[in-house]
Amino acid sequence: MIKIFVISCSIFVTFLRSDPIFLLHGFLGWGRDEIKDFHYWGGKFDLENWLKEQGYDVHTLSVGPVSSNWDRAIEAYYQIKGGQVNYGLNHSKKYDIIQKPKGKSFKGLYPEWNDKNPVHIIAHSQGGQTALMLERLLEMENSSEDSEILSKSCKGWIKSITTISSPLNGTTLTSIVMDNFPMTVKAAVFLGAMYDDGFLEKYYNFDLDQWNLKREQDESFREFLIRINNSSAINSKNLSQFDLSLQGSMLFNKNYKTDPNVHYFSYSTYSTKQSKNSKKHFPDWAMNADLWLTGTLIGTMQAPTDKWYENDGIVNTFSMHYPFRSDGTEEPICEFTGKSKPGCWQQMKRLHVDHHQVIGHGFFNNNVDFLKELYGNHCQILEDIN
Repeated sequence: MIKIFVISCSIFVTFLRSDPIFLLHGFLGWGRDEIKDFHYWGGKFDLENWLKEQGYDVHTLSVGPVSSNWDRAIEAYYQIKGGQVNYGLNHSKKYDIIQKPKGKSFKGLYPEWNDKNPVHIIAHSQGGQTALMLERLLEMENSSEDSEILSKSCKGWIKSITTISSPLNGTTLTSIVMDNFPMTVKAAVFLGAMYDDGFLEKYYNFDLDQWNLKREQDESFREFLIRINNSSAINSKNLSQFDLSLQGSMLFNKNYKTDPNVHYFSYSTYSTKQSKNSKKHFPDWAMNADLWLTGTLIGTMQAPTDKWYENDGIVNTFSMHYPFRSDGTEEPICEFTGKSKPGCWQQMKRLHVDHHQVIGHGFFNNNVDFLKELYGNHCQILEDIN
């Protein structure tokens, strides 16, 4: 009886020591309550629920699918901590957005979040950039701001950041699309505003409240379209397309430094192979058909060097390893040997899957065993840090 009690107490204490894990989606991603029966994390397989069944305290975040990393990071903060979303006084003035959108508040998934109760973040695609932005904002101290995250230092609130297929240095796909289809951003803003205006919002939310693009009750559809067209969002750098570009990523990385107390992990993915006649890359047999076009564009166009051609259909593999510094020096890098080290970018194994397969999406590859092994093993690595 005493032995059972001791074991039970041990399990309970272990659970209390476990820091929560937050899953942060990428560009065009969605939250747990959107797109019924098809999860961003796992596709038809409910990865979050499976990880919870394994004993991990896991939560899915839902941030603006086309928003800037600043706005997404702010939204992630309030979803975890709770409270009225506040994008910051100076940032809101600079980009002409609503600082505190009405009705945009959260109870908080983990209200006790602080330096004594830190969190782990596992991020896919743009989510990796967003996680680094969140880390940076938590360390800011600006007395002119009226929000906790921006006005005082919250250093030590993040224990680890894991990036998966993340464009830490941007993706050349952004410039390829913008150079050849310059109306893309305008079309996305129009689509997002109109999508969020109807019943479809409950199934997928573009989450553009800060831009005041909701149709007013007494506003005609024509007036609504004119207002969207005149919105500052149309030509703004406060959207994902700039942050995902090489230029936008370089601007952020210029002032970014790894924290000596944070554990960093990066997983890179690839699904192209080099041509026999050149350095260029083309999709291999494993890449999903919906990524063949983008995989070919990235593998053959506008690469700074030959190293940038290899890709997973959306992001250049070379860009996934760690943030590059503009002065030519490198962030601290170390090899993962089974025990995590803080303060350096630990390069995890290269995964021969495309950008969608690594989160369980795809026509040809929805391998549940692969997802269980990858995410289950990594959550155990995070647990070992605890």
